[in-house]
Amino acid sequence: MTGTRPGTHQFGLIFDEAAWPLLYVRFPSKPLSDEGFEYFIERYTGVVERCIPFATILDSRGLTTAITAHQRKRLTEWFDVTGDLAGEHHFGIAVLISNAIIRGALKAVTWVKPIPVPISPFGSIADAAPWVHQIFAEQNIPITPPIETLLSGRG
Repeated sequence: MTGTRPGTHQFGLIFDEAAWPLLYVRFPSKPLSDEGFEYFIERYTGVVERCIPFATILDSRGLTTAITAHQRKRLTEWFDVTGDLAGEHHFGIAVLISNAIIRGALKAVTWVKPIPVPISPFGSIADAAPWVHQIFAEQNIPITPPIETLLSGRG
């Protein structure tokens, strides 16, 4: 299940499966429209519904604004509907966020309202790499050369 670089582009989103089972998703720097956010949910749902273990690097470092209240509501609804399946097959989300305060806020929010997938915020792929190695080891899934390339920042 691998894609080719640079992955699928739609609404400025990039879904890159070249390092599968490590999915790399990058958000655009401009705010995502509601239509674009629905596309993100559809694509992510499709990956979860494969029922194959995977992890994600969700790169939102380019975002200059948070998702809208409507989009947060849709994300909550998505977890209500798809959360159990996601928790069964999606074994980790490393969220890349440039702003340390927002990283702290994400950590606080997930303590208050846990989601069914382990999630951890990081400032860079290099910061996330040890955690990603750990969650892959916990799943007994080997780190392949494409995963190592992505985690080393060479991808």
